[in-house]
Amino acid sequence: MRLLSLELAGFRGFATKQTFDLDADAVIVVGANGNGKTSLFDAVLWGIAGRIPRLGPDDAPLACKFSETGQTRVTLRLGRADGSLALTVTRVFDGTRTTVSVETTEGVLRGPEAEGRLIQQIWKEAATAANPAEALATALTRSVYLQQDLVREFIDSVTAQERFGAVSELVGAGRVTDLQGELERAKKAWSLATNSRAAELEPLRGRLSTMESRLAELRARPTSAEAGLDEAAWSEWWARLQAMGLKVSAVPIASRGATSAIDSAIVQADAARRAAERRRPLLDALAQEISGIAARIFPDLTSLRGKVAEAQQQVQAARAKFSAEQARVVEVRRLQAELKETSQQLQALATLALKHLGEKCPVCDQDYNVDATRQRLVLIAAGEGTPSTATSPPDMLPRLLEALAAEEKGLSAAELDLRTAEQLIRDIEASELSIDKRLQELGVEVTSRSERLPAVVAVAKATTLRIDELATAQRTGEAFALCLSQVGDQEVIQELQREVETTRLKLQREDMELGKRAATGEEAQRVIEALREAASRFVTERVKAIEPLLSDIYSRIDVHPAFRAVRFLASVSRGRGLLATVVSDPLSQVQSDSPKTVLSSSQMNALAVCTFLSLNLGVSRPPLDAAILDDPLQSLDDINLLGLIDLLRRTKDQRQLFVSTHDSRFGQLLARKLRPGSSEQRTVVIELEGWSRIGPTITARDIHCDPVPLRLVAASSGSR
Repeated sequence: MRLLSLELAGFRGFATKQTFDLDADAVIVVGANGNGKTSLFDAVLWGIAGRIPRLGPDDAPLACKFSETGQTRVTLRLGRADGSLALTVTRVFDGTRTTVSVETTEGVLRGPEAEGRLIQQIWKEAATAANPAEALATALTRSVYLQQDLVREFIDSVTAQERFGAVSELVGAGRVTDLQGELERAKKAWSLATNSRAAELEPLRGRLSTMESRLAELRARPTSAEAGLDEAAWSEWWARLQAMGLKVSAVPIASRGATSAIDSAIVQADAARRAAERRRPLLDALAQEISGIAARIFPDLTSLRGKVAEAQQQVQAARAKFSAEQARVVEVRRLQAELKETSQQLQALATLALKHLGEKCPVCDQDYNVDATRQRLVLIAAGEGTPSTATSPPDMLPRLLEALAAEEKGLSAAELDLRTAEQLIRDIEASELSIDKRLQELGVEVTSRSERLPAVVAVAKATTLRIDELATAQRTGEAFALCLSQVGDQEVIQELQREVETTRLKLQREDMELGKRAATGEEAQRVIEALREAASRFVTERVKAIEPLLSDIYSRIDVHPAFRAVRFLASVSRGRGLLATVVSDPLSQVQSDSPKTVLSSSQMNALAVCTFLSLNLGVSRPPLDAAILDDPLQSLDDINLLGLIDLLRRTKDQRQLFVSTHDSRFGQLLARKLRPGSSEQRTVVIELEGWSRIGPTITARDIHCDPVPLRLVAASSGSR
């Protein structure tokens, strides 16, 4: 099956409707980056497979933002080897969903029927795959369409297991691999269900073990005669319980409810005994507290208050004396200050008068005794004739202050004694209230405080007697219960025996079923192993058949100066097929199953191209008889490109070639190297230029063959 024409509209970089004539042996697409070369090849992939895996599962990224209709439409015409039309595929995405139709000579098919017919015509091996469209897309991207941005994915990015699966799909073992995967998933689900059923039986096994232990225990018990149950003692025991205030009802000793009734009565007796045991220490503590309060002596608050009042009066009297003495001392100090000031004034006046003394008095102008006056003024100026300060009595303030401090200390001591006594009385009153409350809580009734201690002691003794009676009744009841349980053991043994036998039979049936399921799982595992081995052997053989072609292509492109040999290495690890690419140096016997560790980025790209072409040419019936290479110039260096061009020229007769390039010079070289060798062949060059919102400008032209074939002429003898 080969491509005849492509019509697209609203697809990625092509906004308007464009038609491409692809009915040629070689189609060379030339255009600068971004002009739509990859979009053209992606349209072929999407039209056939309905998906472009590298762009994700959603079709929305394929729609052109500048589409006039808002739709994405691709129409492919596919023909047979003789050039006749085989079918026309039209795939449309309206923004929400994708539809497909296939037109054949028999009519037009749509929907699932169209998808089925397309897969049958293109790659029928995918029809039985779990996801036919995905299987078809994988086959196309691994053997027909070498995408520009995924050149090295097959040998570098994907795992060895994914490479093995891709090659299995190409060589025809994909459905075996799918069957193996489905069987493995079914086997895993089967094993999980088997393990789950086995786990569900564990509680039943545990119950059986418990019942067998219980049965053995019952059989080992010594049997006692039913006569051991005395009817009179039985009735007396119930009456004693009722007399002790327990809410029980007597039942006949031979009744079916005797066991449950006696168990309930024992529980009540045990609860009553425990309550009495908790009550007894409370009564003892209460009796001790009552005795302690009775031994306390109440202080005389009246006497203490009198002492406080007397101390307060003494403090007031001491303060009054201290205040009076302070006032006296202040007055004495004032008088002394006045006398001192007068003396100083007289001295100043005498000194002044001495300067002005004459025959007559300078003040009253009278005669006076000048000598006597002068002597007296001299004495006064010297400070001897002035009035002297009166002698003050001794200072009593320190002694009075000490007396006041002593009286205040006595007052503080008296007040402390009063507060202590008042607190003691409050504590006694609080204890009395607490005792009254606890007497009420414990149910001890008294009419006066003098009766409290005897009443509490009497209740404590009665409680001790009740504890003993309840303990005796409990032991008697437990003996009755033991006798009843021994009498009923035989019935329990028979019932347990029946249940044990039923459980054993059920477990035996389930174990047999689990054994059958385990055998089925083992058989399924053997089938899986056989399929795995068969698929691995088949893929290995097909890979070995492709290896010479890979080696030849690798040597023609001349990838590496030392690692000049390459081969596929197929293996099985943990039940999974693995495929590695091994490069080696034949001279030094050095090899590597991880090419990226020994090859440069450009050499890795060249190896990827070799692998792609070997798979394309090595598969007997690829999905399309075509090889599509999207701009290999961006992945290879000049030396590798020359080898690639030579290889493409040699394989042009075997596959319909589609090669794109962004370099116009390389496009011219391709056109020259891939030109038709005869008039029956055809080479087309499609040029994409000047991209705008409506898409690029498209120019298509045919490359004609040489009109005169080249001939080799022998040189003449005279030529140099």
